[in-house]
Amino acid sequence: MDGGDNLMAALYSNDIFRRILTNQPVSLADFNLVTGLLVYNNIPYDVSFDSATRKLAPALQLTVRINPTRTEVLVVPLAPGSTAFTPSP
Repeated sequence: MDGGDNLMAALYSNDIFRRILTNQPVSLADFNLVTGLLVYNNIPYDVSFDSATRKLAPALQLTVRINPTRTEVLVVPLAPGSTAFTPSP
């Protein structure tokens, strides 16, 4: 195991990462925590967003570049209501 594997193992032990890995929906706020952890640990990543349709729920695709030869692609289903704007009272 190299340093990148050790770092990813530590990140994947996080509850939010475990939910993503088991394809459980996460809130947009939780996803922002994930990207914050990646930035904090200097791990490069890309994000793409697929909007909801009548047949498909909205989802994010997170591409994490662990090292120059290894990339992980995670599909992140969003929890219901995560993309709806709800103004404060």
